[in-house]
Amino acid sequence: MPRSSRNTASPDSTNPVGRMDNPVVRAPDSRARAGALSVTGPAARVVTGSLDEDAGYRTIRPRGTTDWLLLATVAGRGRIRSAGRNEVRCGSGDLIAIEPYAAQDYGTDPATGRWSLRWIHLDPRPDWLPLLDWPQLAPGVRRLRVDETVLSRLVQDVDRATSVVRSGLPQGARLAMNAVEDALLWCDTQNPNRPVLDSRLLAVLAHVGDHLDQPHTVETLARIGGVSATRLAHLARAQLGTSLMAHVERQRMDLARQLLTMTDLPVATIAARTGYPDPLYFSRRFRAAVGIPPTAYRQRSS
Repeated sequence: MPRSSRNTASPDSTNPVGRMDNPVVRAPDSRARAGALSVTGPAARVVTGSLDEDAGYRTIRPRGTTDWLLLATVAGRGRIRSAGRNEVRCGSGDLIAIEPYAAQDYGTDPATGRWSLRWIHLDPRPDWLPLLDWPQLAPGVRRLRVDETVLSRLVQDVDRATSVVRSGLPQGARLAMNAVEDALLWCDTQNPNRPVLDSRLLAVLAHVGDHLDQPHTVETLARIGGVSATRLAHLARAQLGTSLMAHVERQRMDLARQLLTMTDLPVATIAARTGYPDPLYFSRRFRAAVGIPPTAYRQRSS
């Protein structure tokens, strides 16, 4: 079987544990980005990376691999062929999951001439399998469409998985697994097989999670979501089961508990980092939510 004349760090030509030993056909002008490979440890449960390919790129594995392969298109277009089905084009925000042992045939869409993507080879933990229950495109192939917010999160998480392993940290394998789980959880918010959050509400929740130290009101968050304050409040109540500001406070208190348990930061600093410039008011809100003051919570957790 012909093989590529170049050995590139990609999901197609790397076999860290002998799991991807099936025949592979690759176009010789593949241009995987240097350093795009990460292996999370001896078990190699996760391999992540990125590719930016031109019109000559194609990979064929008639027998597939023993693990899951996830392909997330970031820019350009790819094309996927599956048994008994015509080619399917994938644009930005299209995610493909190919199940173990399913034939793999994918590459750059010649009409576009470029395909930029993130990829994950994955032996999922049993509790992750529901997160891969995407709509079936063909036997052994699943497809999920995500919006810009979730795609951005996925890219960040995959890049983080690659980076922490490459750093050589002893905890790199577990950190990479956590990053990939985060990516799958974000994708799950868009899975039509599950209740799907409104994309405007999802953008607001993502913003809140990144800016818990900032002041928030329904009105300011409505501008983030591009929706009226009244509509946003309704969406939150309907899809979260609580008011938007109650959700914000719950997120702040979750972060406060983590900081009190895992750091020696002063309570005033934790208050500021969780969006409460007045430490006394923070202490009152913390006690109302948790049942004891912050200092007592820290002592109990130590």
